[in-house]
Amino acid sequence: MSCKTKITADILECAKLPTKGLKCKAWIFNADEVTFTMTKNKITAITMASGKTSFTAEGAKDFIVAGHEAVVAENKLTVYKHNFSLQAFPLTAIEKENLDVTDNIIVIVEANGEKGEGVFLAYGVTNGLWKTTQTKSSADNNALTTYEFASRDQMEERYSEYVVMMTDYDGTKTALIATESAV
Repeated sequence: MSCKTKITADILECAKLPTKGLKCKAWIFNADEVTFTMTKNKITAITMASGKTSFTAEGAKDFIVAGHEAVVAENKLTVYKHNFSLQAFPLTAIEKENLDVTDNIIVIVEANGEKGEGVFLAYGVTNGLWKTTQTKSSADNNALTTYEFASRDQMEERYSEYVVMMTDYDGTKTALIATESAV
């Protein structure tokens, strides 16, 4: 790991304002079933273990949230705690069990905004995301269950976000959709 702490490029995108929120679909990977080809914080290929697939979470606007928080210390490099949450309404015993046991995942989301590099973002790439809370109240939030996942302490990520870009927007989206089917 490099100990670079100096800025190395101009910050040119200050005039572009980001668009709030994420698209209504996320790709969820079991961390031990996927391999990424990447340079620093850019993922350029996704390889699934034989017979394995990603899983998707799809729903209404704002039902998924993803982000990061810097963990700053005087005596080590800044690292980032990634987080991901979703709201779901599992009905059957199988659906409930599936979400109850989910842990050590990697998530790729699509941000709202321009269809270019930086729109697909990955969280938990090197150390996974682990369930931190699971809450439901029949009287609150339309009785939805909220699931929250985050990097574990001392297992934070080197980068705030990982950018997923294979060739272009369409090629990346096609590659993500392809992970939904076993090869």
